[in-house]
Amino acid sequence: MARRIHSESALLLLFCVSQLTFLADGFSLAPSASQLRSRLPSLRSQRHGLCATSMVLSREATETAESPQKGGMTVPGGTEAELEPRRSSKPPVGIIDLLTKYAWGQQKPNIPLPINVVEGQPPEPQNVVTQEHLDTLREDGVVHVKGVLSKEWIEYLRANTEWQIEHPHIWAVPGVASGLYDYIQRSAWTTNEGFANFLYYSPAASVLGKMAECGWFPEGDERGYHEIRVSTDLLMVNPNKGFKWHQDNQNGPLTSGHGGKLDALRFWVTMDDTPAEYGAPVYLRKSHNNNYVGKDEVFVSLEDGDLPKYADDVVEFRPKAGDMLIWHPRSIHKVDGAPGGDWQGKKRRVLGGTVAIDDAHYQGKKKALFSDMGSHNLQQGDPLRSPFFPIIFPRSDPEERKWRAEGRVGRSMEGFGRMVRSLFTTENFSQFSSWTQVVASAQKVASVNEPFLKDRKE
Repeated sequence: MARRIHSESALLLLFCVSQLTFLADGFSLAPSASQLRSRLPSLRSQRHGLCATSMVLSREATETAESPQKGGMTVPGGTEAELEPRRSSKPPVGIIDLLTKYAWGQQKPNIPLPINVVEGQPPEPQNVVTQEHLDTLREDGVVHVKGVLSKEWIEYLRANTEWQIEHPHIWAVPGVASGLYDYIQRSAWTTNEGFANFLYYSPAASVLGKMAECGWFPEGDERGYHEIRVSTDLLMVNPNKGFKWHQDNQNGPLTSGHGGKLDALRFWVTMDDTPAEYGAPVYLRKSHNNNYVGKDEVFVSLEDGDLPKYADDVVEFRPKAGDMLIWHPRSIHKVDGAPGGDWQGKKRRVLGGTVAIDDAHYQGKKKALFSDMGSHNLQQGDPLRSPFFPIIFPRSDPEERKWRAEGRVGRSMEGFGRMVRSLFTTENFSQFSSWTQVVASAQKVASVNEPFLKDRKE
């Protein structure tokens, strides 16, 4: 009996810690204590077998459709002309669910790649990037690259995403429990073979390699090619509440343009067409040049510092399935969710993240980094060359692929301890402060941020 209670207490502790980590991940506050009490089933009842209720935090879809088949591969979602499955995008996160429905280690969906691949070959080439794309990224700090993925690659990425939702990983619990997304999981490439293979072999890596020619990364220009490494990825399905104006903070152990040379790019790969009325990412052009937002800040008010000079130059993107957005890590942007969090059976699935470019160096000192919780031996200033941050362009490395397949690059207790210790540094208190300051002035921020600035009446 004592052992069972200890197990339940450990799971409850995991849940509470996961809420703390999601807060520090730069997205939102965890639910309040009263909200948690209303959501958590009674542990006493569970011990007596009287309550196995899952803690479902959003309305589930009421219909389920069979997925179309293509080439022996399940294709959830299909195309616009096909019926979109209306299965729930949100797994339950009750105590019993953590024990019975979530994976804790490596996962292999066994979904065939859409192209014939010889292991270790370069990523599929893609020639959609033009000089205009490069100039736009350099000048505006963000660019929309259309038509990166073929229909087959879109279907592959959707299939892996639907499989992941149906077989959730324990590292998705913080985001799912927060209610901000139906499903969100960081570092999915470390645990899910399907996403790792996408990064190794899809045209997305080739496009990132080409976009690095925008003029920000001279060392690769001089060498004649750019090296692209995965710093972190983030699988996101249906933002329910949206995120107000912010800069990306959880980019991994990189400078990301703060206090040193630029060593990173941010990216989105979209799996669905953006709805016409909502869900569009919105950026402030040229805001990557601002002199106000520090490296430890996340959420911002557009009335502070020199941000007002960028506030009226707003660009809204409505990417379609297979498109990419690529931007400077310091660019100020936001995403609004569906009204009331109701996507009306639609889905907005994205694989995003940060890549390290060329001669990046490890910058993990005093940072609470949820993309850097592995048991590596990198020290501050070391070259960022490690299986924990694998190269994907010009081609992946066999030894790094082997480490991932063996489960040696995922999150660890050692890495978790390093992250927890760093939570109590001055830098991370500053990060939390930027969030709470904006929340405390929510009415002021709302008047500045809503509706879209381009629609404001003067």
